[in-house]
Amino acid sequence: MKDLIHKNIKEVVQNYFKKSDLQEFNSFCEQLEYKTSPKEEAADTNNKSSLIFKTQIDLLITFASNRLAQEKLIALLLHLSKTAITIGEFSTSIEIAEKLSEITEGEKDYENILANALLTIGEIKSRQADWETAFNHLRKAKELFLKKKDYSGAARCENIIGTIYGDMGDLKQAVESFEAALDLAQDKEDFMMQGKVEINLGIVNTILGKFDSALSYFRRSLLSFEKVGDFMRIAEIHQNLSMVYLKKEDYDLASKEVDEAISASRKINYLQELGISYITKALIGTKTFDFEIANAFADKAMEVAYKLSDKLTIAEVYRIKGIIQRNLKNYTLAENFLLTSLRLNKEAGNQLNVAETSNELGLLYRDMGRIKESEQRFKDALDYYREIEAEPEIAEIEAVMKLLK
Repeated sequence: MKDLIHKNIKEVVQNYFKKSDLQEFNSFCEQLEYKTSPKEEAADTNNKSSLIFKTQIDLLITFASNRLAQEKLIALLLHLSKTAITIGEFSTSIEIAEKLSEITEGEKDYENILANALLTIGEIKSRQADWETAFNHLRKAKELFLKKKDYSGAARCENIIGTIYGDMGDLKQAVESFEAALDLAQDKEDFMMQGKVEINLGIVNTILGKFDSALSYFRRSLLSFEKVGDFMRIAEIHQNLSMVYLKKEDYDLASKEVDEAISASRKINYLQELGISYITKALIGTKTFDFEIANAFADKAMEVAYKLSDKLTIAEVYRIKGIIQRNLKNYTLAENFLLTSLRLNKEAGNQLNVAETSNELGLLYRDMGRIKESEQRFKDALDYYREIEAEPEIAEIEAVMKLLK
């Protein structure tokens, strides 16, 4: 019999079912084998795989509900929800997590599972810039984890809360959350969680221009994750190392690190990080004046971002496209891209990205000879950078503004 179970699902279910059950489920999946022409197959592989994954998940939940004891069913659903996040099937992951919440709500023996389900929803909502929903789920999850004395779980919640504050541009609150997460992880001697928090502290130090500290945090965490072969974290760390080198204007090292990130992401089909890495490749292209490469990677990033409903990445792609068009002197198109990026970042409440886009608009209006508008955009960016004490950006903008006089 041809194996028709989606590869990501099969990796999970073989831990929960007997061989005969797997064969029976495989027979159910025969109805999902769509007949397409070779041309259609090549053009629509990703969409077809996504449809098969979602449909097989629906079938599997029904199938498992009739065959597994409740405890084993709950463990399976939790495992599937995490797998769905990894491959970028966020809506499916939320549906599974909500199913978990229904089963475990009010069940004292399953409070830790409920906490994990709430954590999953909170994490996905944070990626989609739905801050209020994310905060609510993460705080409830943290409360349950602490009640069960699960300090690693509580640390995971606090770490994501820190990333939300970072995305909102509140770096002071972000650092406080990361330090709280680090304390919780150390209480449990959870070295993997410590590594995740160190990644985020590295990101904050990058934003603040403390590049040596950032590199130290990233390299320390990379050693931990390489030991256990965690390609998800390895991809994230290489991507962040690339951003530090990009800030330091060492474009060769930046490109080398982001290529490592892309390689690690592809090994596990980690779409979220792949989209971010494509953005970095596009940014490197703008810095090295290879605008054809920059535009190609920006388009790749946009494709991933729309699949994931990742509003922040979509806004960042528009910013990069604005940078490309400004350099090509297509000023009207550049302005439209940058104003779109600005609007999306304001709607998402991302102050850091608002400042970055305002700075790019300042450069655009300078090139267009619209000096008053240029000065206002630079001032908008400076207000935020002074608030977070980002010295490199402050110095750079002030130097440009002096030349406007």
